[in-house]
Amino acid sequence: MATVGIGVSVWRRLFVVISASVPLLIFAQVLLAGLSIYYDGSLISLHKGLGLLISVPILSLVILALRYDELRPNLGRALVLLGLYCFQVALMSIGRETGNGFLQALHVPNAFVMGAFSDFAARQARRPC
Repeated sequence: MATVGIGVSVWRRLFVVISASVPLLIFAQVLLAGLSIYYDGSLISLHKGLGLLISVPILSLVILALRYDELRPNLGRALVLLGLYCFQVALMSIGRETGNGFLQALHVPNAFVMGAFSDFAARQARRPC
């Protein structure tokens, strides 16, 4: 196990940094959604692009937690975050394809649930085991 500093591995530090980036990315995502509604509708493409990009750190958290035993206590939270992300994409995609505005509307509160949970998960990742 590669360690840096006082017994903290490189993988743990990487996990903490990635965990901290997710709530920030979700905040940026919500901000872009608001800007696209109230300021410039062309920003919706940035909102969608960032939405796809958010999958990368979330999947990275799952992979790291599966790969390294020291990060395994975070696996459940990483999987919940992945599930919330998949649900987020499904709400908008299925809602759009079926014309169901209610499903599309649920996309908004789920974004806030994702943001709150990702913040909780990031705080838990910083805790010593």
